[in-house]
Amino acid sequence: MYKKIFILFLALFHLNVFALTEAPIDITNMDITAISEALDKKIITSENLIKIYLERIEKYNDSYNSLITVNDNALAEAQKLDEERANGNVRSILHGIPIIVKDNIDVLNMPTTDGSKNLSDNYPTKDAEAIKKLKDAGAIIIAKSNMSKYAFYASSSTSDYGTVKNAYNTEYSSYGSSGGSAVSVALNFAVAALGTDTNSSVRLPASANGLVGYRPTLGLISTDGVVPYDPERDTIGTITKNVKDALILTNIMTTKNKIKQYEYDLANLKIGVPEGFIEGDDSNTLSENKLINEEVKKLVTKAIKKIESAGTKIIYIDDYYTISKDNEVAKSYSGYLFCDSFNKYISNHTGSIKTFSELAEKDKSLENYNSECNTTKTLDEKNSIKYSYSQYIGNIYDENDLDIILYPSAKNKLLKIETSGLINLSAHASSTINYPAITIPMGYDDDGLPYGLEIMSQTGTDIDLLSIATSIEKLNLTENKLAAPSLYEVSEETTKLVNRYTNRYQKNNIFLMRKWMNKSKKYIENYNNIENKSKEASKINNLYTIYLVLSFIFKIIFSIVTLIIVLIILLLVRKRLIKNKKRRKRLKSI
Repeated sequence: MYKKIFILFLALFHLNVFALTEAPIDITNMDITAISEALDKKIITSENLIKIYLERIEKYNDSYNSLITVNDNALAEAQKLDEERANGNVRSILHGIPIIVKDNIDVLNMPTTDGSKNLSDNYPTKDAEAIKKLKDAGAIIIAKSNMSKYAFYASSSTSDYGTVKNAYNTEYSSYGSSGGSAVSVALNFAVAALGTDTNSSVRLPASANGLVGYRPTLGLISTDGVVPYDPERDTIGTITKNVKDALILTNIMTTKNKIKQYEYDLANLKIGVPEGFIEGDDSNTLSENKLINEEVKKLVTKAIKKIESAGTKIIYIDDYYTISKDNEVAKSYSGYLFCDSFNKYISNHTGSIKTFSELAEKDKSLENYNSECNTTKTLDEKNSIKYSYSQYIGNIYDENDLDIILYPSAKNKLLKIETSGLINLSAHASSTINYPAITIPMGYDDDGLPYGLEIMSQTGTDIDLLSIATSIEKLNLTENKLAAPSLYEVSEETTKLVNRYTNRYQKNNIFLMRKWMNKSKKYIENYNNIENKSKEASKINNLYTIYLVLSFIFKIIFSIVTLIIVLIILLLVRKRLIKNKKRRKRLKSI
């Protein structure tokens, strides 16, 4: 009987205890480029990469609730992409790399719930345009992320599937509505994720989870296959570990010309900083201009000083955000388009919900939107408001000769779950007048919670924005703190071996070094089955030193022998020439 119980125990828990996938590299510290290089040099396979991410999901997701659906075919897709790579077909830098997608973006064979269980059987008949481009580039959609229901709220990501918890402290909010995407990347369930940004829904969660969140100029990435909310503001955005990864994803998904990043000299940069956003006064009517949290102020002031020390000119702007401008922002929303846009979207899907009215019938919170169906309203008034606001912000840029405007993504301390009081600065201009913006990590407060520094440029200047963001990122405003540890350890000996193998991968290795490369390759390929990984790596590293010395000696001996042979040949040639010369003299004398 005890034997049967033990077998049952193994069957139930073998994935967690005995089937842990390990690799000779720690994927938690790697970005898209680093993982792609590891795949190219056969340090890891896509199949093993997917297994590692799936095991992290199994280990951590229950505690954070960041995912709704995991792709059952992810491993099979990885195996197929590994075969393609082995046959010399690498589609792009994303080949075989997993990405997480917010659950309001269509992925074929996976439901698009938009955070509502009423849409749990809403299956698309095709991939969203951006997803198609990613798949064509070889990316694997490993999972769909949790979000705020219908992408409505910025202060949290709470849906019918529960509340997403912050990656750095589960008592705090992930922010929304792309909270699941941000938390998933912070927890290393994938190397990057897609979200959507209507007002601040990519940038705020990225800021709250120590990541880079990028909202592009509207139209740079197609929203075909995305559940709409306010189509005048909705866009897909990226959530990544660094700016370079945001650029990689955007260039693959874009419907426009690819963005060619350049090196931006910060000494030539002029930055506008809204005074009220980094100082503030509690007597002010607008929350945006109320007193900033002291820890956030300390972080943003430190970041500005670091940027200023690189030669950048900082220009402080008074009365940047006023009551009249706040009124314009409030009047610029086009949520009344939700119903008609949803009806157009849902027509290309299979599921029990066929119209917005059917959804509203099941979810009474949508009744007000349902009354706007078949609206005859025009966008003329809203476009006029947006134009006025755009002129106002544009004049600030022109009058001060600014390249970007900079501010913290939020100015209050990170909210605990189910609390209110968010002072959201991300939505003030960028989303209203279609200015691209990106948030980058600027540090952590005394409780270890992360905050983001946001920069905004003018419509269509995404090239400048990403280039400037990269230059600022290189100033190392903050160190990166891992939200959840790796499930396996990589020894120093293994890391040393992998680095040596990587450095010699494409070199012309001869004799002993070729033998060492083969031993290393065998070690890497069988890594998961090696019992004492560090000891075995140490042996191979010792061989490296011996082989390197012997190879050096061999090269010297080879060089000496070659030199002797050359000298002998030269002597023989000289002797022959002398002999021929004497012969010619004799013939001449005759």
